Amino acid sequence: RPPQFRTSEDENGATVQVALPGARKEDVKLTQLEGGLRVEAIRATLPDDWKTLRDSGSATRYGLDIRLTRRLDGTKTTASFEAGVLTLQVPVREEAKPRQIEVN
Repeated sequence: RPPQFRTSEDENGATVQVALPGARKEDVKLTQLEGGLRVEAIRATLPDDWKTLRDSGSATRYGLDIRLTRRLDGTKTTASFEAGVLTLQVPVREEAKPRQIEVN
């Protein structure tokens, strides 16, 4: 099932935060595709003493394909995972950044 995610973009690039509740860092797989990124994760069955409010306690498989604009460089993506949230930082391509031109 697709996880919830949030994106923001500024002059340095894009940040994508993907909610993967119950998944562990070692269960998260990030793949660079042509024109985008693929996020896959598995949440194992929840412990018996946990109660879920909205979804079942059974194993869940997450999948999300993220398309990147041409100004972003997916090859330089960095990722971190903390408290069930995968955070991706995708920088702007060097050639897409504004550059100062010297006037002679």
